[in-house]
Amino acid sequence: MLWLLLVMSSATAFSVNYPKVFGSNWAIAANYVIEHHSEWKKEFDLFDVDSRIAEAIIFPELIRYSKWKDQIEQAAVNGLYVSRGIAGANFSIGRFQMKPSFSEEVETAWNVSALSKEYGFVFNLQDNNEVRRSRIRRLSTEQGQCRYLALFIRLLQQRHPQLLKLPKEAQVRFLATAYNRSFTDSWNAILNMQSQRHFHTDIIKTHSTPLYCYADIALVFYKTIIEK
Repeated sequence: MLWLLLVMSSATAFSVNYPKVFGSNWAIAANYVIEHHSEWKKEFDLFDVDSRIAEAIIFPELIRYSKWKDQIEQAAVNGLYVSRGIAGANFSIGRFQMKPSFSEEVETAWNVSALSKEYGFVFNLQDNNEVRRSRIRRLSTEQGQCRYLALFIRLLQQRHPQLLKLPKEAQVRFLATAYNRSFTDSWNAILNMQSQRHFHTDIIKTHSTPLYCYADIALVFYKTIIEK
């Protein structure tokens, strides 16, 4: 059943011409990956993460990134999140569109994992303004976001050891789904979400907003970069 689900999901990914659908936004995002691949790879290599898989996971976020929207949300988290935590503000920020709640989940999981001992560091998880301010400083740089992404991938590989036994295309689909939908859900729950359509590029979602499958977009981009 698992392999049948993976095959069917992969076939669905190529039923939509995503580069055509997203047009110039796709081209701009793809060029951004090319321009930053070398510097990002250095960060992913620190944690033994496949940089091409990592780039595919966040590629849909690059498509819909809006600089002015990000500046507004950065201002909100710098004020309200730092002072009140995620109850105050929990907006996605940066090129990879990471929420403070996501980084909190990654930090908490990292601290109790064997990986923290392997790599020799843990996060300060105290609930105060200075710790939250430091977290936002990390999220506000691409180096910091690359490292959070790398930790996210390593934690899911540890939590679901069967993941590394799958073909890389299937790993992309699983990790992209977990990144977009749920970091903490079960293996089966994440598998079942792989074909769901929630992704959109509208500033405000309406009843007429086209919805796409995040994992499909990530997989199509992954195929383009490994075939070059």
